[in-house]
Amino acid sequence: MLKMGYGGYSGDGTLGPQGADAGIDGVIQEDRLGLDFIYIQAKRWENPVGRPEIQKFVGALHGNRARKGVFIPACRIFH
Repeated sequence: MLKMGYGGYSGDGTLGPQGADAGIDGVIQEDRLGLDFIYIQAKRWENPVGRPEIQKFVGALHGNRARKGVFIPACRIFH
């Protein structure tokens, strides 16, 4: 996200605690002024992500009164 220009003026974000995160892994400023935030969840998945996981993320966004969020399903690559 930082490489794409998000992160506010300082170019950083906030990571949540490792482990139990209540559905939010990090928060990053959308613009240089820090007027809006994007909530992020990134998880490793070996199977397709189902509707229940997306609904949990939407619930976490709602619980944080967030207007924007990005769900990143990272797949493991086996060699």
